[in-house]
Amino acid sequence: MTKTSGYNVIVGLIVAVGSFTYGFGFASFATSIGQPGFFQYFDLATTGPGADYTNNILGAVNALFFFGACIGAVGGGPLADRIGRRWSLIIAAVISIIGGALAAGSVHVAMLIIVRIIQGSGLGALATLVPIYLAEASTPSKRGMLTGLHGFFLVSGYNGSAWVGFGCFFSDNLTFGWRGPLAFTCLPPLVLLIGCIWVPESPRWLIAKNRAPEGWAILRKLHRDPKDPDETAAHEEFYQMRKQIELESKNATGYLAILRTPSYRKRVFLSCFVQYAANATGALVINYYSVIIYTNLGLTGYLPLLMYCIYTLIGAVGNLFSLLTIDRTGRRIALLIGFTGVMICVVVEAAMIGSFIEGPGSSVAGQKVAIVAVMMFVFFYGLFIDAASFIYSAEILPTNIRSSGVAMATTTYFVSCITFVTPGATAIANIGYKYFVVFACLTLVSVVVIYFMYPETKGRSLEELAELFGDPVVVHLTDATDEQKAEMDLDMQRDMMEEHQVTVKA
Repeated sequence: MTKTSGYNVIVGLIVAVGSFTYGFGFASFATSIGQPGFFQYFDLATTGPGADYTNNILGAVNALFFFGACIGAVGGGPLADRIGRRWSLIIAAVISIIGGALAAGSVHVAMLIIVRIIQGSGLGALATLVPIYLAEASTPSKRGMLTGLHGFFLVSGYNGSAWVGFGCFFSDNLTFGWRGPLAFTCLPPLVLLIGCIWVPESPRWLIAKNRAPEGWAILRKLHRDPKDPDETAAHEEFYQMRKQIELESKNATGYLAILRTPSYRKRVFLSCFVQYAANATGALVINYYSVIIYTNLGLTGYLPLLMYCIYTLIGAVGNLFSLLTIDRTGRRIALLIGFTGVMICVVVEAAMIGSFIEGPGSSVAGQKVAIVAVMMFVFFYGLFIDAASFIYSAEILPTNIRSSGVAMATTTYFVSCITFVTPGATAIANIGYKYFVVFACLTLVSVVVIYFMYPETKGRSLEELAELFGDPVVVHLTDATDEQKAEMDLDMQRDMMEEHQVTVKA
Protein backbone atom coordinates (compact mmCIF):
# COMPACT_ATOMS: atom_id res chain seq x y z
CA MET A 1 0.00 0.00 0.00
CA THR A 2 1.30 3.46 -0.88
CA LYS A 3 2.57 5.81 1.81
CA THR A 4 1.69 9.47 2.26
CA SER A 5 4.85 11.52 1.73
CA GLY A 6 5.75 14.78 3.44
CA TYR A 7 5.38 16.47 0.06
CA ASN A 8 1.82 15.13 -0.20
CA VAL A 9 0.99 16.62 3.21
CA ILE A 10 2.50 20.00 2.29
CA VAL A 11 0.50 20.13 -0.95
CA GLY A 12 -2.63 19.19 1.01
CA LEU A 13 -2.00 21.98 3.52
CA ILE A 14 -1.60 24.55 0.73
CA VAL A 15 -4.80 23.48 -1.02
CA ALA A 16 -6.67 23.42 2.31
CA VAL A 17 -6.01 27.16 2.62
CA GLY A 18 -8.95 27.33 0.20
CA SER A 19 -11.12 25.82 2.93
CA PHE A 20 -9.78 28.36 5.43
CA THR A 21 -10.64 31.05 2.87
CA TYR A 22 -14.24 29.85 2.72
CA GLY A 23 -14.59 29.56 6.50
CA PHE A 24 -13.03 32.97 7.12
CA GLY A 25 -15.10 34.65 4.41
CA PHE A 26 -18.34 33.01 5.51
CA ALA A 27 -17.87 33.88 9.19
CA SER A 28 -16.66 37.42 8.62
CA PHE A 29 -20.21 38.73 8.32
CA ALA A 30 -21.19 36.89 11.50
CA THR A 31 -18.57 38.90 13.40
CA SER A 32 -19.39 42.14 11.58
CA ILE A 33 -23.00 42.03 12.76
CA GLY A 34 -21.66 41.75 16.29
CA GLN A 35 -20.16 45.22 15.97
CA PRO A 36 -22.17 48.29 17.09
CA GLY A 37 -20.68 50.29 14.21
CA PHE A 38 -22.30 48.01 11.62
CA PHE A 39 -25.84 48.90 12.68
CA GLN A 40 -24.92 52.55 13.16
CA TYR A 41 -23.28 52.90 9.73
CA PHE A 42 -26.16 51.30 7.84
CA ASP A 43 -28.81 52.94 10.07
CA LEU A 44 -30.25 49.61 11.23
CA ALA A 45 -32.18 49.23 14.48
CA THR A 46 -31.47 46.31 16.80
CA THR A 47 -34.60 46.81 18.91
CA GLY A 48 -37.98 48.46 18.55
CA PRO A 49 -40.10 48.95 15.43
CA GLY A 50 -37.12 48.79 13.08
CA ALA A 51 -35.83 45.44 14.33
CA ASP A 52 -37.96 43.42 11.87
CA TYR A 53 -36.51 45.42 8.98
CA THR A 54 -32.99 44.76 10.29
CA ASN A 55 -33.65 41.01 10.52
CA ASN A 56 -34.94 41.03 6.95
CA ILE A 57 -31.78 42.84 5.77
CA LEU A 58 -29.54 40.33 7.54
CA GLY A 59 -31.53 37.50 6.01
CA ALA A 60 -31.17 39.03 2.54
CA VAL A 61 -27.40 39.46 2.87
CA ASN A 62 -27.07 35.84 4.00
CA ALA A 63 -29.42 34.43 1.37
CA LEU A 64 -27.70 36.17 -1.53
CA PHE A 65 -24.26 35.21 -0.23
CA PHE A 66 -25.33 31.57 -0.35
CA PHE A 67 -26.95 32.16 -3.74
CA GLY A 68 -23.54 33.26 -4.95
CA ALA A 69 -22.00 30.22 -3.29
CA CYS A 70 -24.43 27.99 -5.21
CA ILE A 71 -23.35 29.64 -8.46
CA GLY A 72 -19.71 29.03 -7.57
CA ALA A 73 -20.35 25.41 -6.63
CA VAL A 74 -22.41 24.56 -9.72
CA GLY A 75 -19.89 26.28 -12.01
CA GLY A 76 -16.81 25.05 -10.18
CA GLY A 77 -17.49 21.36 -10.85
CA PRO A 78 -17.61 21.51 -14.66
CA LEU A 79 -14.77 24.05 -14.68
CA ALA A 80 -12.57 21.62 -12.74
CA ASP A 81 -13.27 18.94 -15.35
CA ARG A 82 -12.53 21.28 -18.23
CA ILE A 83 -9.38 23.16 -17.19
CA GLY A 84 -8.19 21.09 -14.23
CA ARG A 85 -8.36 21.27 -10.46
CA ARG A 86 -5.33 23.55 -10.03
CA TRP A 87 -6.38 26.31 -12.43
CA SER A 88 -9.92 26.23 -11.06
CA LEU A 89 -8.51 26.85 -7.57
CA ILE A 90 -6.55 29.82 -8.92
CA ILE A 91 -9.61 31.39 -10.58
CA ALA A 92 -11.75 30.89 -7.47
CA ALA A 93 -9.06 32.51 -5.32
CA VAL A 94 -8.97 35.59 -7.57
CA ILE A 95 -12.77 35.98 -7.43
CA SER A 96 -12.67 35.63 -3.64
CA ILE A 97 -10.08 38.41 -3.35
CA ILE A 98 -12.14 40.77 -5.52
CA GLY A 99 -15.36 39.96 -3.65
CA GLY A 100 -13.74 40.45 -0.24
CA ALA A 101 -12.28 43.81 -1.22
CA LEU A 102 -15.61 45.07 -2.53
CA ALA A 103 -17.47 43.83 0.58
CA ALA A 104 -15.07 45.69 2.86
CA GLY A 105 -15.57 48.84 0.78
CA SER A 106 -19.38 48.72 0.79
CA VAL A 107 -20.95 52.14 1.29
CA HIS A 108 -24.60 51.07 1.60
CA VAL A 109 -26.62 47.93 2.21
CA ALA A 110 -27.49 47.36 -1.44
CA MET A 111 -23.83 47.31 -2.40
CA LEU A 112 -23.02 44.94 0.46
CA ILE A 113 -25.73 42.54 -0.69
CA ILE A 114 -24.53 42.55 -4.32
CA VAL A 115 -20.81 42.14 -3.63
CA ARG A 116 -21.44 39.35 -1.13
CA ILE A 117 -22.90 37.44 -4.11
CA ILE A 118 -19.56 37.88 -5.91
CA GLN A 119 -17.59 36.86 -2.84
CA GLY A 120 -19.93 33.93 -2.26
CA SER A 121 -19.36 32.60 -5.79
CA GLY A 122 -15.60 32.48 -5.28
CA LEU A 123 -15.90 30.92 -1.83
CA GLY A 124 -18.52 28.42 -3.01
CA ALA A 125 -16.21 27.26 -5.79
CA LEU A 126 -13.39 26.78 -3.28
CA ALA A 127 -15.65 24.76 -0.97
CA THR A 128 -16.29 22.44 -3.93
CA LEU A 129 -12.78 22.22 -5.37
CA VAL A 130 -10.74 21.63 -2.23
CA PRO A 131 -12.26 18.27 -1.15
CA ILE A 132 -12.11 17.06 -4.77
CA TYR A 133 -8.39 17.75 -4.99
CA LEU A 134 -7.57 16.41 -1.52
CA ALA A 135 -9.43 13.15 -2.14
CA GLU A 136 -7.78 12.61 -5.52
CA ALA A 137 -4.27 13.33 -4.26
CA SER A 138 -4.52 11.12 -1.15
CA THR A 139 -3.46 7.55 -0.45
CA PRO A 140 -6.17 5.08 0.65
CA SER A 141 -4.65 4.76 4.13
CA LYS A 142 -4.56 8.52 4.82
CA ARG A 143 -7.41 9.80 2.68
CA GLY A 144 -9.46 10.61 5.76
CA MET A 145 -6.63 12.65 7.22
CA LEU A 146 -5.86 14.64 4.07
CA THR A 147 -9.46 15.17 2.96
CA GLY A 148 -10.29 15.96 6.58
CA LEU A 149 -8.03 19.00 6.26
CA HIS A 150 -10.97 20.60 4.45
CA GLY A 151 -13.17 20.51 7.54
CA PHE A 152 -10.36 21.46 9.92
CA PHE A 153 -9.22 24.46 7.87
CA LEU A 154 -12.81 25.52 7.21
CA VAL A 155 -13.63 25.70 10.93
CA SER A 156 -10.21 27.22 11.62
CA GLY A 157 -11.33 29.95 9.23
CA TYR A 158 -14.41 30.46 11.38
CA ASN A 159 -12.19 30.69 14.43
CA GLY A 160 -9.69 33.04 12.79
CA SER A 161 -12.50 35.33 11.72
CA ALA A 162 -13.98 35.19 15.22
CA TRP A 163 -10.74 36.40 16.84
CA VAL A 164 -10.34 39.13 14.20
CA GLY A 165 -13.88 40.31 14.94
CA PHE A 166 -13.21 40.16 18.66
CA GLY A 167 -10.11 42.32 18.25
CA CYS A 168 -11.91 44.80 15.99
CA PHE A 169 -14.61 45.23 18.64
CA PHE A 170 -12.14 47.24 20.74
CA SER A 171 -11.27 49.65 17.92
CA ASP A 172 -12.09 53.28 18.59
CA ASN A 173 -13.12 53.55 14.94
CA LEU A 174 -16.59 52.00 14.85
CA THR A 175 -16.54 51.75 11.06
CA PHE A 176 -13.30 49.75 11.14
CA GLY A 177 -14.98 47.47 13.68
CA TRP A 178 -17.17 45.97 10.96
CA ARG A 179 -15.05 46.73 7.87
CA GLY A 180 -11.95 45.13 9.39
CA PRO A 181 -13.29 41.53 9.49
CA LEU A 182 -14.50 41.88 5.89
CA ALA A 183 -11.20 43.36 4.69
CA PHE A 184 -9.17 40.54 6.22
CA THR A 185 -11.07 38.06 4.02
CA CYS A 186 -8.76 39.08 1.15
CA LEU A 187 -5.64 37.64 2.84
CA PRO A 188 -6.37 33.87 2.85
CA PRO A 189 -7.20 33.65 -0.89
CA LEU A 190 -4.06 35.68 -1.63
CA VAL A 191 -2.02 33.10 0.31
CA LEU A 192 -3.75 30.32 -1.65
CA LEU A 193 -3.08 32.08 -4.94
CA ILE A 194 0.64 32.28 -4.16
CA GLY A 195 0.71 28.71 -2.82
CA CYS A 196 -0.82 27.33 -6.03
CA ILE A 197 2.51 28.05 -7.74
CA TRP A 198 3.81 24.87 -6.04
CA VAL A 199 0.62 22.79 -6.27
CA PRO A 200 0.67 20.11 -9.02
CA GLU A 201 -2.36 19.05 -11.01
CA SER A 202 -4.45 16.10 -9.80
CA PRO A 203 -2.93 12.88 -11.22
CA ARG A 204 -6.39 11.37 -11.68
CA TRP A 205 -7.52 14.35 -13.77
CA LEU A 206 -4.40 14.03 -15.93
CA ILE A 207 -5.06 10.33 -16.50
CA ALA A 208 -8.67 11.11 -17.45
CA LYS A 209 -7.35 13.64 -19.99
CA ASN A 210 -5.03 11.03 -21.59
CA ARG A 211 -1.94 12.59 -20.01
CA ALA A 212 -0.86 9.48 -18.11
CA PRO A 213 2.92 10.16 -18.17
CA GLU A 214 2.35 13.52 -16.45
CA GLY A 215 0.00 11.86 -13.99
CA TRP A 216 2.60 9.22 -13.14
CA ALA A 217 5.32 11.82 -12.62
CA ILE A 218 3.13 13.67 -10.09
CA LEU A 219 1.83 10.53 -8.37
CA ARG A 220 5.30 9.08 -7.77
CA LYS A 221 6.32 12.37 -6.16
CA LEU A 222 3.18 12.62 -4.02
CA HIS A 223 3.40 9.02 -2.78
CA ARG A 224 7.16 8.46 -2.72
CA ASP A 225 8.23 5.87 -0.13
CA PRO A 226 11.96 5.69 0.80
CA LYS A 227 11.38 2.08 1.94
CA ASP A 228 10.17 1.16 -1.55
CA PRO A 229 13.02 2.18 -3.90
CA ASP A 230 11.46 0.29 -6.83
CA GLU A 231 8.21 2.25 -6.35
CA THR A 232 6.23 -0.98 -6.53
CA ALA A 233 3.32 0.30 -4.43
CA ALA A 234 3.10 3.54 -6.43
CA HIS A 235 3.16 1.55 -9.69
CA GLU A 236 0.33 -0.66 -8.46
CA GLU A 237 -1.72 2.35 -7.36
CA PHE A 238 -1.16 4.07 -10.69
CA TYR A 239 -2.07 0.90 -12.58
CA GLN A 240 -5.33 0.58 -10.64
CA MET A 241 -6.15 4.26 -11.19
CA ARG A 242 -5.49 4.06 -14.88
CA LYS A 243 -7.48 0.89 -15.54
CA GLN A 244 -10.48 2.07 -13.52
CA ILE A 245 -10.47 5.54 -15.10
CA GLU A 246 -10.20 3.98 -18.57
CA LEU A 247 -13.30 1.93 -17.77
CA GLU A 248 -15.21 4.88 -16.30
CA SER A 249 -14.21 7.21 -19.14
CA LYS A 250 -16.48 5.18 -21.42
CA ASN A 251 -19.42 6.34 -19.32
CA ALA A 252 -21.15 9.69 -19.69
CA THR A 253 -20.10 12.60 -17.49
CA GLY A 254 -21.80 15.66 -16.08
CA TYR A 255 -25.08 16.35 -14.33
CA LEU A 256 -27.32 14.53 -16.83
CA ALA A 257 -25.22 11.38 -16.56
CA ILE A 258 -25.77 11.40 -12.80
CA LEU A 259 -29.53 11.67 -13.19
CA ARG A 260 -29.66 8.88 -15.82
CA THR A 261 -27.43 6.29 -14.10
CA PRO A 262 -28.93 4.44 -11.08
CA SER A 263 -25.63 3.74 -9.29
CA TYR A 264 -24.51 7.33 -9.83
CA ARG A 265 -27.83 8.63 -8.52
CA LYS A 266 -27.41 6.59 -5.35
CA ARG A 267 -23.86 7.80 -4.79
CA VAL A 268 -24.75 11.44 -5.36
CA PHE A 269 -27.85 11.12 -3.17
CA LEU A 270 -25.66 9.90 -0.29
CA SER A 271 -23.15 12.65 -1.02
CA CYS A 272 -25.85 15.32 -1.06
CA PHE A 273 -27.85 14.00 1.87
CA VAL A 274 -24.95 14.04 4.31
CA GLN A 275 -24.36 17.72 3.45
CA TYR A 276 -28.04 18.50 3.93
CA ALA A 277 -28.07 16.53 7.19
CA ALA A 278 -25.09 18.48 8.53
CA ASN A 279 -27.02 21.72 8.02
CA ALA A 280 -30.28 20.27 9.32
CA THR A 281 -28.65 20.00 12.76
CA GLY A 282 -28.83 23.80 13.00
CA ALA A 283 -25.04 24.11 12.97
CA LEU A 284 -24.87 27.03 10.56
CA VAL A 285 -27.75 28.84 12.27
CA ILE A 286 -25.97 28.60 15.62
CA ASN A 287 -22.68 29.62 14.00
CA TYR A 288 -24.06 32.54 12.01
CA TYR A 289 -26.32 33.98 14.69
CA SER A 290 -24.27 32.96 17.72
CA VAL A 291 -23.73 36.57 18.74
CA ILE A 292 -27.50 37.11 18.77
CA ILE A 293 -28.04 33.79 20.60
CA TYR A 294 -25.51 34.65 23.32
CA THR A 295 -27.05 38.10 23.70
CA ASN A 296 -30.46 36.47 24.21
CA LEU A 297 -28.85 34.25 26.85
CA GLY A 298 -27.90 37.31 28.89
CA LEU A 299 -24.36 38.06 27.71
CA THR A 300 -23.50 41.67 26.86
CA GLY A 301 -20.62 43.80 25.55
CA TYR A 302 -17.70 41.84 24.14
CA LEU A 303 -18.78 38.55 25.79
CA PRO A 304 -20.95 37.31 22.86
CA LEU A 305 -17.98 37.74 20.49
CA LEU A 306 -15.65 36.04 22.98
CA MET A 307 -18.03 33.10 23.34
CA TYR A 308 -18.14 32.83 19.54
CA CYS A 309 -14.33 32.63 19.54
CA ILE A 310 -14.44 29.81 22.09
CA TYR A 311 -17.24 28.06 20.18
CA THR A 312 -15.32 28.01 16.90
CA LEU A 313 -12.08 27.04 18.68
CA ILE A 314 -13.78 23.95 20.10
CA GLY A 315 -15.02 23.13 16.59
CA ALA A 316 -11.52 23.49 15.12
CA VAL A 317 -9.93 21.30 17.80
CA GLY A 318 -12.65 18.69 17.24
CA ASN A 319 -11.91 18.66 13.51
CA LEU A 320 -8.20 18.26 14.22
CA PHE A 321 -8.79 15.16 16.35
CA SER A 322 -11.22 13.90 13.72
CA LEU A 323 -8.75 14.02 10.83
CA LEU A 324 -6.11 12.29 12.99
CA THR A 325 -8.40 9.40 13.95
CA ILE A 326 -11.01 8.91 11.23
CA ASP A 327 -8.87 6.58 9.11
CA ARG A 328 -8.91 4.16 12.05
CA THR A 329 -12.44 4.67 13.40
CA GLY A 330 -14.20 4.99 10.04
CA ARG A 331 -16.72 7.43 8.57
CA ARG A 332 -20.00 5.64 9.31
CA ILE A 333 -19.52 5.30 13.07
CA ALA A 334 -18.31 8.91 13.31
CA LEU A 335 -21.42 10.20 11.56
CA LEU A 336 -23.77 8.11 13.72
CA ILE A 337 -22.14 9.25 16.97
CA GLY A 338 -21.99 12.85 15.80
CA PHE A 339 -25.60 13.21 14.70
CA THR A 340 -26.87 11.47 17.82
CA GLY A 341 -24.74 13.72 20.04
CA VAL A 342 -25.79 17.00 18.43
CA MET A 343 -29.45 15.94 18.51
CA ILE A 344 -29.27 15.50 22.29
CA CYS A 345 -27.53 18.87 22.65
CA VAL A 346 -30.18 20.64 20.55
CA VAL A 347 -32.94 19.08 22.67
CA VAL A 348 -31.25 20.35 25.85
CA GLU A 349 -30.76 23.79 24.26
CA ALA A 350 -34.43 24.01 23.28
CA ALA A 351 -35.53 22.90 26.73
CA MET A 352 -33.37 25.47 28.52
CA ILE A 353 -34.45 28.34 26.25
CA GLY A 354 -38.11 27.38 26.43
CA SER A 355 -38.16 26.88 30.21
CA PHE A 356 -35.77 29.47 31.62
CA ILE A 357 -35.16 32.17 28.99
CA GLU A 358 -38.51 32.52 27.19
CA GLY A 359 -40.60 31.02 29.99
CA PRO A 360 -42.22 32.88 32.90
CA GLY A 361 -39.17 32.61 35.14
CA SER A 362 -35.64 33.62 34.10
CA SER A 363 -32.81 31.47 35.48
CA VAL A 364 -29.07 32.16 35.45
CA ALA A 365 -28.48 28.43 35.86
CA GLY A 366 -30.69 27.74 32.85
CA GLN A 367 -28.73 30.25 30.79
CA LYS A 368 -25.46 28.56 31.75
CA VAL A 369 -26.78 25.12 30.85
CA ALA A 370 -27.92 26.51 27.48
CA ILE A 371 -24.43 27.90 26.80
CA VAL A 372 -22.83 24.58 27.79
CA ALA A 373 -25.26 22.77 25.45
CA VAL A 374 -24.11 25.01 22.59
CA MET A 375 -20.46 24.21 23.36
CA MET A 376 -21.17 20.46 23.55
CA PHE A 377 -23.03 20.76 20.26
CA VAL A 378 -19.98 22.09 18.44
CA PHE A 379 -17.78 19.48 20.16
CA PHE A 380 -19.84 16.62 18.69
CA TYR A 381 -20.23 18.42 15.37
CA GLY A 382 -16.53 19.19 14.98
CA LEU A 383 -15.23 15.82 16.17
CA PHE A 384 -17.66 13.52 14.38
CA ILE A 385 -19.59 15.30 11.59
CA ASP A 386 -17.68 18.14 9.97
CA ALA A 387 -14.69 16.30 8.52
CA ALA A 388 -16.51 12.99 7.99
CA SER A 389 -19.31 14.57 5.95
CA PHE A 390 -16.92 16.28 3.52
CA ILE A 391 -14.72 13.19 3.24
CA TYR A 392 -17.68 10.94 2.48
CA SER A 393 -19.15 13.36 -0.07
CA ALA A 394 -15.97 13.40 -2.17
CA GLU A 395 -14.66 9.86 -1.87
CA ILE A 396 -17.72 7.82 -2.88
CA LEU A 397 -17.88 9.36 -6.38
CA PRO A 398 -16.00 8.00 -9.44
CA THR A 399 -13.50 10.23 -11.24
CA ASN A 400 -15.72 10.87 -14.26
CA ILE A 401 -18.47 12.47 -12.16
CA ARG A 402 -16.57 13.48 -9.02
CA SER A 403 -16.47 17.18 -9.85
CA SER A 404 -20.15 17.33 -10.83
CA GLY A 405 -21.21 15.16 -7.89
CA VAL A 406 -19.29 17.16 -5.30
CA ALA A 407 -20.65 20.34 -6.90
CA MET A 408 -24.18 19.01 -6.38
CA ALA A 409 -23.39 18.06 -2.78
CA THR A 410 -21.87 21.46 -2.05
CA THR A 411 -24.83 23.17 -3.71
CA THR A 412 -27.13 21.11 -1.47
CA TYR A 413 -25.11 22.38 1.48
CA PHE A 414 -25.60 26.00 0.38
CA VAL A 415 -29.29 25.57 -0.45
CA SER A 416 -29.71 24.16 3.05
CA CYS A 417 -27.91 27.23 4.36
CA ILE A 418 -30.42 29.43 2.55
CA THR A 419 -33.29 27.33 3.91
CA PHE A 420 -32.19 27.40 7.54
CA VAL A 421 -29.95 30.48 7.92
CA THR A 422 -31.94 33.05 5.95
CA PRO A 423 -34.97 33.00 8.27
CA GLY A 424 -32.71 32.41 11.27
CA ALA A 425 -32.70 35.92 12.74
CA THR A 426 -36.47 36.24 12.38
CA ALA A 427 -37.12 32.70 13.65
CA ILE A 428 -34.92 33.17 16.73
CA ALA A 429 -36.74 36.43 17.48
CA ASN A 430 -40.27 35.12 16.90
CA ILE A 431 -40.45 31.40 17.67
CA GLY A 432 -37.30 31.00 19.76
CA TYR A 433 -36.79 27.48 21.16
CA LYS A 434 -39.25 25.94 18.68
CA TYR A 435 -36.74 26.56 15.88
CA PHE A 436 -34.29 24.27 17.69
CA VAL A 437 -36.99 21.61 18.08
CA VAL A 438 -37.25 21.54 14.28
CA PHE A 439 -33.54 20.81 14.03
CA ALA A 440 -33.77 18.03 16.62
CA CYS A 441 -36.52 16.30 14.63
CA LEU A 442 -34.65 16.63 11.32
CA THR A 443 -31.48 15.24 12.89
CA LEU A 444 -33.36 12.19 14.16
CA VAL A 445 -34.37 11.47 10.56
CA SER A 446 -30.73 11.84 9.50
CA VAL A 447 -29.57 9.28 12.06
CA VAL A 448 -32.05 6.73 10.70
CA VAL A 449 -31.05 7.33 7.06
CA ILE A 450 -27.32 7.09 7.80
CA TYR A 451 -27.77 3.90 9.84
CA PHE A 452 -29.62 2.05 7.08
CA MET A 453 -28.08 3.50 3.88
CA TYR A 454 -24.44 4.47 4.47
CA PRO A 455 -21.73 1.80 4.00
CA GLU A 456 -18.26 2.12 5.55
CA THR A 457 -15.55 3.39 3.16
CA LYS A 458 -12.34 3.50 5.20
CA GLY A 459 -9.21 1.74 3.94
CA ARG A 460 -10.31 1.27 0.33
CA SER A 461 -8.93 3.12 -2.65
CA LEU A 462 -11.23 5.51 -4.48
CA GLU A 463 -11.41 3.04 -7.36
CA GLU A 464 -12.41 0.08 -5.15
CA LEU A 465 -15.29 2.00 -3.58
CA ALA A 466 -17.22 1.44 -6.82
CA GLU A 467 -17.90 -2.10 -5.63
CA LEU A 468 -20.00 -0.82 -2.72
CA PHE A 469 -22.48 0.62 -5.20
CA GLY A 470 -22.70 -2.24 -7.67
CA ASP A 471 -20.20 -0.91 -10.22
CA PRO A 472 -17.34 -3.08 -11.56
CA VAL A 473 -13.79 -2.72 -10.23
CA VAL A 474 -11.08 -3.60 -12.77
CA VAL A 475 -8.17 -4.02 -10.35
CA HIS A 476 -8.34 -5.05 -6.68
CA LEU A 477 -5.29 -4.13 -4.60
CA THR A 478 -6.65 -4.31 -1.06
CA ASP A 479 -7.18 -8.09 -1.06
CA ALA A 480 -4.95 -9.05 -3.99
CA THR A 481 -2.75 -12.16 -3.66
CA ASP A 482 0.97 -12.21 -4.48
CA GLU A 483 0.21 -14.03 -7.74
CA GLN A 484 -2.31 -11.37 -8.77
CA LYS A 485 0.13 -8.58 -7.93
CA ALA A 486 2.84 -10.33 -9.99
CA GLU A 487 0.44 -10.44 -12.93
CA MET A 488 -0.29 -6.71 -12.43
CA ASP A 489 3.45 -6.00 -12.50
CA LEU A 490 3.75 -7.75 -15.87
CA ASP A 491 0.82 -5.75 -17.24
CA MET A 492 2.35 -2.52 -15.94
CA GLN A 493 5.68 -3.33 -17.57
CA ARG A 494 3.96 -4.00 -20.90
CA ASP A 495 2.04 -0.70 -20.62
CA MET A 496 5.21 1.21 -19.84
CA MET A 497 7.03 -0.38 -22.79
CA GLU A 498 4.18 0.55 -25.12
CA GLU A 499 4.19 4.13 -23.82
CA HIS A 500 7.96 4.31 -24.31
CA GLN A 501 7.65 3.09 -27.88
CA VAL A 502 4.96 5.65 -28.64
CA THR A 503 7.12 8.41 -27.14
CA VAL A 504 10.16 7.36 -29.21
CA LYS A 505 8.13 7.31 -32.44
CA ALA A 506 6.72 10.74 -31.67
